Amino acid sequence: MDSKVLFVTLTLCWGSAAGRSTWTDKPWIIVSSSDIEVGEEVEVCCTLPIDYRGGECRLYRGDSRFPFRLKTALGFICVFRLSSSVLLGPQPVGSVVSLRCDYQLQQYTSVSSDGASVVVWGTSPSPKLSVSNQVISAEDTVEVICSPPRPSVYKCHFYRDQDRIAEGPCRRNLTGSQLAVWAKPAVLLPVNLTCRYRPDKDLNFRSDASNNNMLFVVDAARASSSLDCKVPVNSGQLAAFRGLSWTYASGSGTKVRVHGTDSGIQLNATCDHAKP
Repeated sequence: MDSKVLFVTLTLCWGSAAGRSTWTDKPWIIVSSSDIEVGEEVEVCCTLPIDYRGGECRLYRGDSRFPFRLKTALGFICVFRLSSSVLLGPQPVGSVVSLRCDYQLQQYTSVSSDGASVVVWGTSPSPKLSVSNQVISAEDTVEVICSPPRPSVYKCHFYRDQDRIAEGPCRRNLTGSQLAVWAKPAVLLPVNLTCRYRPDKDLNFRSDASNNNMLFVVDAARASSSLDCKVPVNSGQLAAFRGLSWTYASGSGTKVRVHGTDSGIQLNATCDHAKP
């Protein structure tokens, strides 16, 4: 667990303990993250209403009446640091683990805290992504195929950089508008497309990312004059562009011509200029 995450968690714990204006015997529970992956850790903080030094904090999983972790209180808070395997216990990877805590001092036992939950994500091998075209207009469609290394999956997710732009069937058509959603409008928009898949509906597994596929969405209507655009592509995709060009015309007659070149050459700046 990152030390900054731990610091923020402990700050929230101390703030929660110090910020109460009325007394209650109900503890609060705070988790450092609501989702982790197998092999990671999570901090769980149980805050007490007053200094129950020497008492015992008790952490429960699900509806169990028996705590799976105990900790002697040294003040207003008890912090449990749990690995993914300890957090899961008998539950399978991909489960949502519900947590609650209480505290006990001699013969006194507090009421239980509210619940908190943590998803323990599993991972699966990367899929392969292929596309039917590298350059489209906003109105055109491109067929995208996310191919997992297994016969069936629950659904696939498609990303432009870190933004998820579509999910559902692993083979589907996407319009240029869908590829460009939330992006700053441009004459020529580079789209770095990847995909992942979720193999199971009931368990939380997600795959590693697929290979990258670079596409370009052309909006000729935004060009103030006709343009000849050279787009940089990596060596793996250069074959898809070699000897090919795409020309799009706006209603006003301006044309945008696109062809690929070596990725070491920067995108022609004029191809990213929209009408003022």
